[in-house]
Amino acid sequence: MTSHTKLSVTVLTTVYNGLPHLNEAIQSTLNQTYKDFNYLIIDDASTDQEVVPLIQKFDDNRINLVLNDQNLGVSDTFNKALEIIDSDILIRLDQDDVSLPNRIEEIVEYFKENQQLSVICSWEHTIDTQGKPIRDWKRNLNNYGDFIAPILMGICPIWHPSIAFRTKDLKNAGGFNSDYIRAEDFEVTARLAMKGYEAGICPKYLVLQREHDNRQSIQFDDIQHETTKRIQKECIEKFMPGNADLISKFLLLDLQLNMFDKALVIELDSSMHTLKDNMRSNLNLSFNEMCSVENNFNTRLGYGLKFINYYKFLPNPLFMIFFYLFSPTHIKGLRNIVSSTTNYLMELKYNLKGYK
Repeated sequence: MTSHTKLSVTVLTTVYNGLPHLNEAIQSTLNQTYKDFNYLIIDDASTDQEVVPLIQKFDDNRINLVLNDQNLGVSDTFNKALEIIDSDILIRLDQDDVSLPNRIEEIVEYFKENQQLSVICSWEHTIDTQGKPIRDWKRNLNNYGDFIAPILMGICPIWHPSIAFRTKDLKNAGGFNSDYIRAEDFEVTARLAMKGYEAGICPKYLVLQREHDNRQSIQFDDIQHETTKRIQKECIEKFMPGNADLISKFLLLDLQLNMFDKALVIELDSSMHTLKDNMRSNLNLSFNEMCSVENNFNTRLGYGLKFINYYKFLPNPLFMIFFYLFSPTHIKGLRNIVSSTTNYLMELKYNLKGYK
């Protein structure tokens, strides 16, 4: 049921340089169908001297422009914004993206209809520098299980270009953490999930997310990847203290398994059961939420562990071949096993010939 309580809204854009797309981002915010909001823009000490005058040219009393004296970075600038914002809802817009005209209206309505949600995003269109469509991003979160499970696989289950928060929940969760540079978005999402906050995805296209070579995810891909792995492992550690390394690598598809690793796979099966049991008890997950966790894991990992009892009796390397056949995401490992097995049989055949 939709609540009739009016929700106050702040749109936040943090800026560092930002040309040539900043003008379009600001314009898309001011042209929303929903008019009653505040627009906080924080310039993080841009070195481009044209940026601040561009922002100042907009004559709109909804804009509150704040200038950092020195460059603070993403996390500290966002946390500075949290100290200023006192609205119910915080909607983020990056400096090079575009909000479609009904974005705020749809986000406010979605929060009203889903009182349990603390953070949401929407479906997104990705565009190039010229504004031409590249691809679409569309998925659903059915429940909390769909929120927490991807985190443990190093996957962010919601998209930050279209993200919006209940401000008090983000503040209570601690805001952004500058210790996780280049992966701050994933870290705050993981922390919200681990603290039991719920997320959702508004099933409408509300943002044009721009892809170009200067985006942080492209410029700092290696750092971002390593920091994401660190966050993922820390989350698993909370369910399996001192025993997270193996499962962390397995869920990231980083674990290299060989043709005689049957015992290791059986150990993985046992560890995955422990992980899921601890998740169920620590997070008080419902039956449907656990089903969602299982489905997420199976989609990522395949069914090699799920059906392990049906082929556990097989010897190496036949056991491993069946494991990889049920888990196609590990197809590289299957190729390695087939290659190793072929080499082993050829060597055996050669040795047998030598005895004749």
